[in-house]
Amino acid sequence: MAAPKPKLPAGRKRSRRSLPALRAAVPTVLLTLLAAGAGALWGTRVIGTVETTVMKRMEEASPHLSVNPALAGGLVLKRLAPIVTNLAAPANAWVRIEAALVLEQKAALSAEPLIGAITEDILAFLRSVTARQMEGAAGLRNLREDLTERIAVRSKGLVRDIIIETLVVQ
Repeated sequence: MAAPKPKLPAGRKRSRRSLPALRAAVPTVLLTLLAAGAGALWGTRVIGTVETTVMKRMEEASPHLSVNPALAGGLVLKRLAPIVTNLAAPANAWVRIEAALVLEQKAALSAEPLIGAITEDILAFLRSVTARQMEGAAGLRNLREDLTERIAVRSKGLVRDIIIETLVVQ
């Protein structure tokens, strides 16, 4: 026995207009998908071209920007962990310093114990300094010279310089 056909609400008949609308919608959807695919293909091609152009320019520019190892003289930069401590005076003042050491390349391989000792020296030195001694450009220059001298003695000449990246006194 065949299932009875569903009845449409009263007054409505099946429209033959939906078939032409469907015939018009299918090509529109297909053309839209074709356009999206072509756009994606063209976009990836343009991105690839731009990427290769940028990479070529960077390769051409890199010899001018790179550091010549002969000019560096076998020096390596090692960052110290941030050091925070109280100052000698005033009693509620503290200092935070972030620095890096310029080391000989041969010393960089076994630098961890040396860096630990240097960090302790910097900490001990900063505890003996007052906030007034670090005021102004001359105070910063004197601090850097004192730290460089202490580090050179501690490292027996393996550390060439200290670069003070951040100094906060509060």
